[in-house]
Amino acid sequence: MRVVVAIAVLLLTSGRLWSQNVESFGLIVGLNSPITIDEGLQKDPRYFGQFTLRASPIGFSYGLDKLGYGYLITPTYLQIGQKYIIKNTIGGEVGTRDIQMDYISLPIALKLHINDLAFFRLSAVAALNFNYLISGRELITHTSSKVRFPSGVSVPITPGYIVAYDGVFIPSVDQQEYVSTDKFNAFQLFAGVGLHSDFDLNDNWSLNFDGRVNFGIFDPRQSSYLDQLKKPSGTPDINNLPGAPDLSGQRREIYLSVNFGLSYIIQSTSKQKVKKTTIKDRGGNKGMPKPRNKKSR
Repeated sequence: MRVVVAIAVLLLTSGRLWSQNVESFGLIVGLNSPITIDEGLQKDPRYFGQFTLRASPIGFSYGLDKLGYGYLITPTYLQIGQKYIIKNTIGGEVGTRDIQMDYISLPIALKLHINDLAFFRLSAVAALNFNYLISGRELITHTSSKVRFPSGVSVPITPGYIVAYDGVFIPSVDQQEYVSTDKFNAFQLFAGVGLHSDFDLNDNWSLNFDGRVNFGIFDPRQSSYLDQLKKPSGTPDINNLPGAPDLSGQRREIYLSVNFGLSYIIQSTSKQKVKKTTIKDRGGNKGMPKPRNKKSR
């Protein structure tokens, strides 16, 4: 019992505690499942959202973990944008509309550790993603068929488009660029939340898993293009009214991301000073007379 008490006193009065910082660098790869929420496309009878997977083919990671929390920076080549199925007047699938946006993404995340085991760390993550557009476009592919154009959307004047009483006959097209890169904003901001785990294989290497939901803050399209949709001034539609490429409506991008990584660990130890406790600092001893030195007999 005396040994336990002595160790406790030694720890309290030794004046120093030790904590370890874990710093790491690595490579990551991943997959994204994007969801394009577009009010205009939702009102268009031709388009229906389809489950889509995109790749994040390469990225890098830098992490710094302290006791209870940490930071994570993961610059990545990011691909998002949902695919839509095109249906004809009787509900048959006749083609696709493919929304594609490629970004250089810089997510900066705060990690709050759920646990702090020596070899495994599970963290809740909150991040801001700063994205710069490399390319953005929307491609349309469909076979010859008959579809319903909503009022306000222009029917192309190119050969093969024929207006009928119950729809529009359209020709076969393959990878036709419907919306070009210049219609998209060069910058986009996402907010992300999720979970991150680090599993240390040994003192030098760690496996990482990261799953997040990311929400687009802005409409990815330029305001000039949105004004064109709000105030149509193009070729008259089937009702002889000025037409636009699509119906007007706000758009937001959401994507679910899953990333896997391998990191090289650099461990650094920092000292935290603790104030020493002395007899003079203890309550109840202030103002007491100093003990007299005993004279040797």
